[in-house]
Amino acid sequence: MKKPKKISEIAAPYKVEKERLNLYLPKSLVEELRARVPARERTQFIADVLERELRRIRLKAAIEASAGAWKDEDHPEMATGADIDRWIEEQRRIGTRDWSEEWNRND
Repeated sequence: MKKPKKISEIAAPYKVEKERLNLYLPKSLVEELRARVPARERTQFIADVLERELRRIRLKAAIEASAGAWKDEDHPEMATGADIDRWIEEQRRIGTRDWSEEWNRND
């Protein structure tokens, strides 16, 4: 049976600058962390979780900042579900075309 990879082996293959940080966490979280994640993998585990959560927070902020960017009155051709389905089908049909002309590229 193949041994599963450690979190540190899966992580980015390059070195990053690190900084020590002391935190106070609920005891139950620390106990579960110790029970489930090997000692030498905890820092990477916490960094991965923190990175995912910060990404989620940034994404939420971007979504909230863009709220209202779409106005129904600007797109009367998409008033119904059938209109939207028709648009999606059209995009799928033309999705394989060469866009270099629209992008002024000749690569």
